[in-house]
Amino acid sequence: MDGTFKTVPTIFKQLYTIHGSVGGSENSQIMPLVFSLMSSKSEECYRALFQNLINFGDEHNIDLQPQYVLTDFEKASINAVHIELHGVQNKGCHFHLFQSVYRKVQAFGLASQYASDENISLYVRHIPALAFLPCDNIPAAFDELRSNMPPDMPPEVNELLDWFEIYYVHGKVIRRLRNGNVVRSEPLFPPSLWSVTENIEYTFPRTQNSVEAWHRRWETLVGRAHVGLFKIIKELQSEQHQIEIKVESILRGNPRPKQKKHDREHENRIQVVYNDRENRPLLDFLRGIAHNISF
Repeated sequence: MDGTFKTVPTIFKQLYTIHGSVGGSENSQIMPLVFSLMSSKSEECYRALFQNLINFGDEHNIDLQPQYVLTDFEKASINAVHIELHGVQNKGCHFHLFQSVYRKVQAFGLASQYASDENISLYVRHIPALAFLPCDNIPAAFDELRSNMPPDMPPEVNELLDWFEIYYVHGKVIRRLRNGNVVRSEPLFPPSLWSVTENIEYTFPRTQNSVEAWHRRWETLVGRAHVGLFKIIKELQSEQHQIEIKVESILRGNPRPKQKKHDREHENRIQVVYNDRENRPLLDFLRGIAHNISF
């Protein structure tokens, strides 16, 4: 689930699309199944969308209770999923986690050093590599990663770790007790949201790359920014027609498009490291994953 903004008429905030898997294990493909022109990105607006979908499902005897949904790290949509889609586990897109970390690399003035120094780059990439651990193991692993930070890292790396610790791992310190312990708030994005181990175990996508690819294709099809309402409705109708043709092709048993060789090899390397996780010390495992991460 994700939104695109460039093409929508100015009376709307975004075109929000919900993509799903169509087909069996041998030929399934991810494709857009729901289009919603939304006037706001508020939690209330997302809740109204999900409520309408659930009502539609009830009226047409369609079970709309997936086990997992994949979103970006927008808090309004995450809250709406939690409230309206009971029992559904929300997972954050791993690619959006990369983006979030790299934006902070830039914000802390670390971008030039990240680009020129492989030691800094590799250590920073250990941070999103934490996602390949079970969520309950991530806080202790983060602490170990931080305590083993090479002494020659610039101070901006410490700032990056402080930020990640507050918002993604331990939460913000709100009180220090006399015995030396601290009381923390819940992190805004807890490890249960962005750990990808369940995605891997249940062959659920780690990223919304297929959604982002559809967004790029959609912008090319529409051809310009902020088209009129009539134009976007006609384009959506045309896209729906094409999707129905693809669904029939999948139902006939046609194979999914072949994965690019570079992407296939990249996934294979990650899987090799992940499968060997029990045989590697923690930091060696994270380093292996970090080698296969790029911003």
